[in-house]
Amino acid sequence: MMIDYLSLLLDNGTSFTHPLYRSRMTTLGLVVAEFNRPITEQMEQEALEAAQAAGAEVHKTVTIPGVYDAPLAADRLARLEAVDAVAVIGTVITGDTDHDQVITDATAQRLADVSLERDTPVTLGVTGPGMSAAEARERVANAAKAVDGALDLVAQLPDPDQ
Repeated sequence: MMIDYLSLLLDNGTSFTHPLYRSRMTTLGLVVAEFNRPITEQMEQEALEAAQAAGAEVHKTVTIPGVYDAPLAADRLARLEAVDAVAVIGTVITGDTDHDQVITDATAQRLADVSLERDTPVTLGVTGPGMSAAEARERVANAAKAVDGALDLVAQLPDPDQ
């Protein structure tokens, strides 16, 4: 069964936070996969525009070879004191095997682990598995949704120190 996790979450009524609810500028780390670069380049632009529109700053962008490499990069960004949340973007296009499913499942699990271990929101703006390049191009806006989700989490999660 192929699941586009971000679309599933968004289709279930997730709301995003407006910049007015944040007391200071939120800073993001952005992880961008280079594999399928013609698509991820568009996704990166969508993510940067979403951050700017929300009044957030992208502190650092880390480019990685492929989606599978995202957990380490997200972990390094989540360790930075200046970073409030990390958004990971990329696309995994289906091939002749179930490799796309294996990659996205492993990546999603490890990114969730990073988020919990670092107590920092890490959002998944990775399209796939089970989609063609044409379908991935239709979903470049998922990168902006990952940024919005990261900002929403920063605003909504209670401060553990209070």
